[in-house]
Amino acid sequence: MRDKMTSQESKILAASGGALAAVVLVGAVGALFMRGPGAYGPTYRQATAGAPADPTVFESVRGKMESSGGAAALLAVTPQALARGKSLYADSCAGCHGDDGNAKTPVAAVMSPPPRDFTSPRGWTRGYTLAETYRTLTEGVAGTGMAAFDTLSPADRFALAHYVQSFGKFDHKDDLAAEAKLLDAKYHLAKMVRGPNKVSVPVAMAHMAAEYAAPRAVVLPLASDRSPGARLCRRLVSDPVRAATILSQLPGWREKLDVFAAAVLEGAPANGFRPAAALLTRAQWRAFHAELVARAPARR
Repeated sequence: MRDKMTSQESKILAASGGALAAVVLVGAVGALFMRGPGAYGPTYRQATAGAPADPTVFESVRGKMESSGGAAALLAVTPQALARGKSLYADSCAGCHGDDGNAKTPVAAVMSPPPRDFTSPRGWTRGYTLAETYRTLTEGVAGTGMAAFDTLSPADRFALAHYVQSFGKFDHKDDLAAEAKLLDAKYHLAKMVRGPNKVSVPVAMAHMAAEYAAPRAVVLPLASDRSPGARLCRRLVSDPVRAATILSQLPGWREKLDVFAAAVLEGAPANGFRPAAALLTRAQWRAFHAELVARAPARR
């Protein structure tokens, strides 16, 4: 009996480890920093006071303004760029395109269209010059499994492009001067841009909990309130919790009557509203909308 429990506990621990790895990725979401330090739970110093060192807990840092130096500098291949590109490729590309860049992987066998074979000059969607590879990494390719890598810095995308080119022993027909001019015009690579923000895992987790917590229910008016809006609210809101949830996910419903009406009518009664709302006049819709704006709690 104890052996079975140990096995089950091992599975739980393994699953927990996978979940933590996923959460660590969330810690890189730069937008969370904009909420400001201490917005969600304890600060760095409070969280680490008297505790052993935890690599997932650190001071939140806003990205610094920096310049990549322009496309001309980034188009120049260097040992450092190739080493960085190799690391990025192993983390994000090898699963589909293969360690050798020939796209002979189990994943590639079931993808349609298949991933690009970097060792061959045939069939490239946009072309295989550095500029065209950079564009693919920046924008992705619609209708394929090739996602945009726009979360990487321009320098990292160029490093990856250099490493991708290293798989093909054919002439990539680069015209570096023309490509630099084109890339600077399209992507403004010489301008100062803000680097990535860094947010610790506890702050990210607290943010997620707040972001996805169910909103408070719509507060229905008392029976003694005989105003038109109150009467409509009591009659047409069948599930105050569900109604609040639907509205909280709909941008602009507070400002636009038509957006609110569409949300009420689409999916009733599963959305927390009664189908009888379809019989309302324009004046009744205005009264009902005003009542819900006043009573449905706003997301913080």
